[in-house]
Amino acid sequence: MESRRTFVCGLIGTPALALGSVSAATQPPEIVAADLIQTTLRQAKGTQLVLLGTGAGPTPGRSRRMTSHLMLSNGAAYVLDCGLGVTDQYARTGTLFSALRSVFLTHQHPDHNIEYGPLLVIGWTQRMPNNVRAYGPPPLKQMTADFLNAYRTTLDFWTQEFHTPALTTIEVHEVSAAGPVMQDENVKVSAIIVEHPPVKPALGYRFDFKDRSLAFSGDTTPLESVAAMAKGADVLVHEAMYTPAVQQYFRDLLGPVPPALLDGLIADMKAAHSAAEDVGRIAQEAQVKTLVLSHLFPAVDSIPDELWREAAAKYFKGNIVVARDMTIV
Repeated sequence: MESRRTFVCGLIGTPALALGSVSAATQPPEIVAADLIQTTLRQAKGTQLVLLGTGAGPTPGRSRRMTSHLMLSNGAAYVLDCGLGVTDQYARTGTLFSALRSVFLTHQHPDHNIEYGPLLVIGWTQRMPNNVRAYGPPPLKQMTADFLNAYRTTLDFWTQEFHTPALTTIEVHEVSAAGPVMQDENVKVSAIIVEHPPVKPALGYRFDFKDRSLAFSGDTTPLESVAAMAKGADVLVHEAMYTPAVQQYFRDLLGPVPPALLDGLIADMKAAHSAAEDVGRIAQEAQVKTLVLSHLFPAVDSIPDELWREAAAKYFKGNIVVARDMTIV
């Protein structure tokens, strides 16, 4: 089973020569990585999850991009969250935009929604079907209408130049309560309300495909309701915070700050997110097969994967993946 669901971890940082190809040595690492990812996905069987972006917070220029996920099943593509970089990352997987069925948002924070509109517009230029649907918390309908209206002149020009049907709107479904979200021939999707103050509502999702079940915590404090949602899932993707590094992260980011301000920032993070140890406890309670630690905070490369893993493994005894961009699960 695991041979079918190979984890391609840290490909972006893999030295080209280590990939065993003379020609690869002359190519940028990201191009080599994309080739490997596309080959892996072509050879894969069943539903695949690609972690397009795995870092927390709206900080550009990091090795981990902002949060986004791609699920591929039976020739159809589903995107969950649209942090900065989602469109390029989607394309790097080799997935056609014509395969895109639905886009889902967990909550209205920029590291999850900043590229929602651009994904739609650029996707449309790449033959994304006009019957793509979007699901997420309010005010998603107004956001969608406002974005398309802001780009109306551009869209009108491109409609003429590309000889394609106009992108005037897409079907949007706002989700503000727990329960079923949608179902098609490939997947049944449900949502829960999670705790991510001050954002309300914030959502977690479960995707039940015919061959696999994938659960996503969204941004949240540790909740029993997440464990209940993820019960028996093949994969739980849960946000994670490495608490010992939080104070130093803020010191490095902000420089000398009053102790009260620093204490307040740390308290706010603890009140809205989940420590990796608590994530392990939730995963163990849910009895999932694989726990993916993602939306990592702090999203810095100086924290070794083993430290993230050890924190969650205090409670969870199953398979633990420390997410990196373009990991395939």
